[in-house]
Amino acid sequence: MKEYTVTLNRKQYARLEKMLSPDNAGLLARNQAINGFALFSQVLEEIYLPVEDGWSSLEIVLNESPEELDLLRTLTREIFPDDADYFIRQIGKNFKCKKDFEIRIHLN
Repeated sequence: MKEYTVTLNRKQYARLEKMLSPDNAGLLARNQAINGFALFSQVLEEIYLPVEDGWSSLEIVLNESPEELDLLRTLTREIFPDDADYFIRQIGKNFKCKKDFEIRIHLN
């Protein structure tokens, strides 16, 4: 399994920490690798949650989530350097990823 390392600033790190499950947030805090599928699933779920709850539309959520989308692109660039929107296109769909990987996050 390939491991990728991503460096985030404090604001990005804090935002990611809030988007993850308690277990994965704990791995993040202990600077341990997080399963890539689980990490991206949770991030995409968190972005899409207002649509699932029925109080918004996907278009509105995407327009009102620039910081979350930038964070998602930052993480994605490490795995898919030529396609930073790879995971963004999956918001609201069944999550798929052909790669098996882990991500270790460093705080800048």
